[in-house]
Amino acid sequence: MIDLSAEKQIEYKITLRYFILAIIISSVIANSIIIFSDPHNKRSSTLIILNITAAIASCLGIIAVYRHGLHGLHGKSYLFLTTGLIFWFSADLSLAYYYFALGIEEQILVSVTDVLWFAGYVFLALHLFSVLRFICSKINFITLAIALVAAILFVSYNVFYIVSSSSHFLAVGDFVDFVVTMAYPVLDLILIIPSVLILVNLRKDYMQSVPWFLSSLSLLINAIADDGYVGDFVNGHLHNLLFWDMFYVLDFIIMAGALFWYNRFHIPNKKRRIKINS
Repeated sequence: MIDLSAEKQIEYKITLRYFILAIIISSVIANSIIIFSDPHNKRSSTLIILNITAAIASCLGIIAVYRHGLHGLHGKSYLFLTTGLIFWFSADLSLAYYYFALGIEEQILVSVTDVLWFAGYVFLALHLFSVLRFICSKINFITLAIALVAAILFVSYNVFYIVSSSSHFLAVGDFVDFVVTMAYPVLDLILIIPSVLILVNLRKDYMQSVPWFLSSLSLLINAIADDGYVGDFVNGHLHNLLFWDMFYVLDFIIMAGALFWYNRFHIPNKKRRIKINS
């Protein structure tokens, strides 16, 4: 959290507006490359853009952890976040390997990619729950109840939709693959609920919590897109997956923005700290 004077707050708001605009423009450019790429190269363009944005977010997370250290709630929170991002980046790298090296466009069977994604869920959930622990005094129980009910209904609908129309998937996969695939909506639930709580309870104080606000928004977008992706994947609507992939790109760009802002405004410069201490 940062404490600003009235003049600094005005300057901070202007900077934040330009920063949000930069995130929007970056997202438009990245996804435009995918949309307007040659039809035969859309998958390769998607994987390249996805891995570039994931790499940037992961590197900014590593920088944040290195600069802040592991002390305090912020240190642990961003360590969990960065670790989760690295696992998801590794999963996207494995997808690129399957596509470019093995010629597999969509991996139907359970693979190392799923293990990496599941590990990422664990650490990203730990990040969100660390933030919730910090803002627990601000959480309204009515908001909590609404978030729980809405998230459970949303995921339950997706699970029911997948189960009721999964004959295509069961025909080409086995029961283990089906169970692993069904685990994704459930895992998304542990991202959706805390993300919504953080966004709702920090909305009035977002200027003081830009990194947490943006990282929670990023994970919420990812979780919602993931449900859509799994639904189309299970039902064999592979032509729709590109749409959800663009949300994953948006997710990493927003996350990169959150970590950039955290590095820029929430971690004091080392030289400045030395000067203040002396």
